Amino acid sequence: MERIAEVANLCVRQFSRAFVSSTGMTPAKAIERLRVEAARPIVEDSRRTSDEIARLVGFLDPHRMSQSFIRTLGHTPSQIRRLSRQATAADQHSTN
Repeated sequence: MERIAEVANLCVRQFSRAFVSSTGMTPAKAIERLRVEAARPIVEDSRRTSDEIARLVGFLDPHRMSQSFIRTLGHTPSQIRRLSRQATAADQHSTN
């Protein structure tokens, strides 16, 4: 946040206020959402572990990633993976 505020030529507090005013969410929430959006296709389409995915997209640990998934998507990463695989299996079954 400090670096982004510096680039915008604002103090962190001013940047946060301007960001909330423009987007309706805090910078922290926006970063969380971006990380979840980056992690979701990896969760759905790969066999990487939660620990690998969390590190890859910038979460400190898999627990924090899981909590962010719940807040953002209403499901844990493992639930998202399971739902994605069920949908893929159903699609394959219907085309056969």
